[in-house]
Amino acid sequence: MQKSTFLWLALGAALASPAPLLAQVNPAYEVATWRGFKAAAVTYTFDDNTSNQLPVALPLFDQYNFKTTLFTVTSWGPNWAGLRTASANGHEVTSHTVTHPSLGPLTVAQQITELQQSQATIKANVPTAKCETVAYPNCVTGDLPTIQTYYIAGRVCSGQIMPATPPDFYNLSAIITGTTGSVQTAANFNAKVDAAKTAKGWCVFLTHGINADGGYSPTQSSELATHLAYVNANSADFWVSTFSDVVKYIKERNAVALSETTITPDQLLLTVSHTLGSAVYDVPVTFRRQLPATWPSAKLTKAGAAVASTIVTVNNVRYVVFDAVPNQGDITLAKDNVLAVTPGAAMAATDLWPNPLADKGTLARKGAFSYAVYALDGKLLEAGQGTDVVKFGGNLAAGTYIVKISQQGQVSSVKFSKK
Repeated sequence: MQKSTFLWLALGAALASPAPLLAQVNPAYEVATWRGFKAAAVTYTFDDNTSNQLPVALPLFDQYNFKTTLFTVTSWGPNWAGLRTASANGHEVTSHTVTHPSLGPLTVAQQITELQQSQATIKANVPTAKCETVAYPNCVTGDLPTIQTYYIAGRVCSGQIMPATPPDFYNLSAIITGTTGSVQTAANFNAKVDAAKTAKGWCVFLTHGINADGGYSPTQSSELATHLAYVNANSADFWVSTFSDVVKYIKERNAVALSETTITPDQLLLTVSHTLGSAVYDVPVTFRRQLPATWPSAKLTKAGAAVASTIVTVNNVRYVVFDAVPNQGDITLAKDNVLAVTPGAAMAATDLWPNPLADKGTLARKGAFSYAVYALDGKLLEAGQGTDVVKFGGNLAAGTYIVKISQQGQVSSVKFSKK
């Protein structure tokens, strides 16, 4: 079995024990229930390739970089060009069978035709599609061994929010939206994701028609747009991802093994692995560990390239948070000297200026980034995240500080003076 290793400085006391399913994880580490330690997972699925799904619904998701799952009936004239574009943009294009029959009454041979041929047709027409999951037509399941031959999970429409670990990956629930269901308005959508947050679970929506495109149980795009704005405004709580990626994350999270070995007094070797089969189960899993008191920050690299990580403070405890794909090579992690100021050329993408009227500083950098503010002695004073523009330092006393900015694995720092 191929292994993934991280070089780590010896850290202090262990954190609280992880979930019972994670018996092979070193107790010093926490494994996130959901990507990025968010409170809930949310998936938006679309069935039957109705005409407004690609031109009307998908742009509502794309503006927030939310990824959806498009369950496609291959004999119903799919817009293959549009599906290729969607897949290349990170949306999941996958199977809703060839002709949309209820699988249960079919013979095994007929089910094989529906399941195998739809998968083959999608892969042939959408080369970037893995086609690993299936939505059962009319929510009627079929022969389980046959389904398992071709797919890692299957979706029904029983209407529940699922727990963090669903009991049956071939009978995964979804909530129907639109005129025939109980989720019609933005408020209805919001209530479901909020319930998932409370339960720390997974909410899967099932949508067919959009507006008046003739699809079953049409959902109004205006209600969907208002709801997605709510999810984006509360993005710290919700991990929005495709059906297959959430399935993979759950299975990897529950199967991951993480161990560490001391290399030197200042370094540990961290090994992350699973035995699920890396050709399929290859999504990043989120981990965190407490930073030692003497560390102002930390950095990770892989083969000399930076690996994204974030320093966060939870209940006055600082952690390094990072994603790792099991079985994917060596990564080193070391104490980061944040007091070294990045040369001006490397900071060209970031604007920083004081705001005397608001008694705050302003960081402007295109896209999502995280920041941390340190005293000159290395003490962390403030940390946060934002997109495009962030105001900070309202509680800082007059003085000079170091501001560290992290974005997509790249780290830079600059001095900031407050008068």
